[in-house]
Amino acid sequence: MKLRAGLGYVAAGATVLVALLTPFLLMGVFAKGVVALGLHVDEFYSGGPKVRTIAEGAYTIDVHREVRPHMLQRETAFVELDWRPAAALPAHVADLVDVDGDGKADLQVSFDVPKDAKAPLRVNVEALNPRYEGMRDVGKERYSKLIVRVDDAILVRVPVTGR
Repeated sequence: MKLRAGLGYVAAGATVLVALLTPFLLMGVFAKGVVALGLHVDEFYSGGPKVRTIAEGAYTIDVHREVRPHMLQRETAFVELDWRPAAALPAHVADLVDVDGDGKADLQVSFDVPKDAKAPLRVNVEALNPRYEGMRDVGKERYSKLIVRVDDAILVRVPVTGR
């Protein structure tokens, strides 16, 4: 009888061990399955794919493809610009940015870069092209109108007017 009880405890322990190890052993299979589904984060949250990089001396400005709202989304279309690395930015940034790549500046973007990475940011954008909307003293207003620090970059989203 003791042998039978001992085997029961061993079987129970083996079951718990297998249950604990299964997620780690099958993680690769699960990851490949998710990748095969083609799932990705919506561009409204992650920003559009990068289309061009503008070199500005010690830092760069990444220009992303315009993001348009999907059905049932209430935000307006926007374009995202990323200044990186944030550590190389001057205390005050004031850049002319050619968003559409036609060789003419579309936006004048200016913001202060505080030393404290957690300090709130505010941006001013002057639209030099009627296709884009100007902004005054904007922080985190909406997904389509904001400035935030993410890792070692400062992201600015500028609404597109559609004109």
